[in-house]
Amino acid sequence: MKKQTYDFNDYSEFMTKQLQKLRHFERCLFSAWCADRLLTSHTVLLAASLSEQDLRILQDVLNELWDALLSGVIPEKDQLNALDMDFMGIDDGWNDPMEDIHPAISIVQQSVGMCILCCRRNDVGLAQAVARSVIDNLDCMQEENDPSYSPDTLFEHPQIQHEVVAQLAIIKHLKGEYELDLRLRTMFR
Repeated sequence: MKKQTYDFNDYSEFMTKQLQKLRHFERCLFSAWCADRLLTSHTVLLAASLSEQDLRILQDVLNELWDALLSGVIPEKDQLNALDMDFMGIDDGWNDPMEDIHPAISIVQQSVGMCILCCRRNDVGLAQAVARSVIDNLDCMQEENDPSYSPDTLFEHPQIQHEVVAQLAIIKHLKGEYELDLRLRTMFR
């Protein structure tokens, strides 16, 4: 990364420029890759916070997106509508205002939902929003676990730097020649 990233504005501007260089299909792959990272890194927290059925729906929606993308196509409108209906059936916990919802749960759910939207629309902003959700999640975890946390130094933290480098690596990989196989799903972790 040539330009130093100091805050979310720098990060968003830089990532938008990088993602504009990808085709719609590659942005869908990138979005699924980001959401998959979140889902797999929070499986234990999700299992403790969501019903087994709701967790299975999240996993199934992402798996179906991957299946379509790894076969070389963006899911058709009917498939996206079905995934959307399944996704909308998840109990997000907002119906009970007294329930304490961990922010990571909402971030993971939103990232999966944004993947569906990313497949619907050729919109760089949607792919960038999924990428930012990974950074938002790391920000949330830093605030929760690090007593010396400061949003002013967030992009100096090694985990954030590692994530930005990983995101840039997958973008660079998707700009070149790549194979559509399951390895793509776990690259650069």
